[in-house]
Amino acid sequence: MYSFAPLDRRVAIIDLGSNTARLMIAQYTQDRVFKITDEVSRRVRLGEGIAVDGRLRSAARSRALDAVRMFKSFCDAQDIDHILPVATAAVRDAGNGVGFLEEIARGTGLNFRLISGEEEAFYSTVGVINSLGLFDGIILDVGGGSAEIGLVRDGAFAKGASTPFGTVRTTETYFPGPEVTTGQTKRLDADIDQALEDIDWLKARGTVPIAGVGGVVRALVRIDRMERKYPLGLVHGYELKRRRLEKLIGRIASMPVSERSRRIPGLQKEREDIILAGAMIVASVMRKTGARKLTVSGQGLREGLFFEEAFKPSSRPNSIGRLRRFTILNLARLYGYEGAHTGHVARLSLSMYDQLQETHGYGKSEREYLWAAAMLHDIGTVIDYYDHHKHSAYIILNAGLPGFDHREIVIIAWLCLNHRRGKPDFSRYQTLLKKEDRSMVYRLSSLLRLSEYLDRSRSQIVEDVRLETGSRKVRMKVVPRDGRDVTVELSEARNRVQLFEECFGRRLAIELDRTGYPDRPDRNGGP
Repeated sequence: MYSFAPLDRRVAIIDLGSNTARLMIAQYTQDRVFKITDEVSRRVRLGEGIAVDGRLRSAARSRALDAVRMFKSFCDAQDIDHILPVATAAVRDAGNGVGFLEEIARGTGLNFRLISGEEEAFYSTVGVINSLGLFDGIILDVGGGSAEIGLVRDGAFAKGASTPFGTVRTTETYFPGPEVTTGQTKRLDADIDQALEDIDWLKARGTVPIAGVGGVVRALVRIDRMERKYPLGLVHGYELKRRRLEKLIGRIASMPVSERSRRIPGLQKEREDIILAGAMIVASVMRKTGARKLTVSGQGLREGLFFEEAFKPSSRPNSIGRLRRFTILNLARLYGYEGAHTGHVARLSLSMYDQLQETHGYGKSEREYLWAAAMLHDIGTVIDYYDHHKHSAYIILNAGLPGFDHREIVIIAWLCLNHRRGKPDFSRYQTLLKKEDRSMVYRLSSLLRLSEYLDRSRSQIVEDVRLETGSRKVRMKVVPRDGRDVTVELSEARNRVQLFEECFGRRLAIELDRTGYPDRPDRNGGP
């Protein structure tokens, strides 16, 4: 039967940033099934004017306080178990910042935690590690009041540093007017480079990945994605190339602030004044580290705080571990997967895959894609049974799979789309795939399809299959569990041999095997 994970705990994270105040609500269970259920944001520009005398302006404080009051009211209505409110750079650096937090406490009852620059880097890093699966690399979180840089080693936070180059503060200091001069951009580049020189562990690392977090990073992605006519709607996992970013910086700098959102598709009006500073900060860190591309994370500080709250106690604090496997199982549980059926389809699929290893020649990655698709192929039934293969693919393409890149997400979605019949068109995503992916997807799809129909009654009465592969023919011997009647499974599978025969160039004969089967390893666990 279908089993939906009971998400019985609700936590709210309030991030009072220099540019934007955000409320994130997440639900989770004790065994780490979770989902983000809501997010509310307000542009408060709390750091506005702080560069002048180091103090929060009255108007900015008023905007921020109104936002926090609204967030508190929202949480009260949502019956939240626990609220985690934090304040970052603008409050941290302001002479009247602590007093402002006391004012918030009196007005809302919320006691904000003022986190340090290194803590900010730490939580952003935790959010990225648990969403991109970064094992070694650099993480850049560009906020309104500061930019945090984290170093990841062996899948854990190693070091962190905070620089004063947030988008709001930098814009006010370096680009105060309606237009930008070459002298201003050169001065900013020089000052950022000098600040980065002071971080002794930050140096050109060549092939070490760099991940980007923050509203301005996501804004840059929206612009770049629109220019490229990128076929996938995901921000998380998007790869932003440095050469394209530097070209965009030139375009932005050449036009008045008031014309940017009108002339640059994808740029929001509310970010047109700070986008140049943000883009230059990102480009400077990429040059410093030698990175040619930056992978964008949709998860950062708020998610890092959530992971600390939800994943304690843990043998590895703040870390999911085996992220890709966790991602697949988490999504399956959220959409009420039928565990016995999908697990059995996965076992049968991987059994065929392993027995055909010498024929197809694929490796561990392709095996993982097949397992992932087997576990997710039916999640679309939560919408509708008749087109559930389409709905499963849609959910995967739009929910994303943290830890998998965009090509891999498309492959897994395509496999799910193919698990019933025919060869559905997926040509709109061809630019994300390699030339050889098409044949690989159809081969794996044929195994998934056969496995699906070998459990047609959803009773797991097919114990296993044994394949005998020849140059022109593959004989599949179906082993029933405890001698049970598998007439339905044999009939349905025999009607689904066409794709296999096309892809492998061999006739497939499916037979009943009552002789038993030797003990085989359990393949339900996947990769």
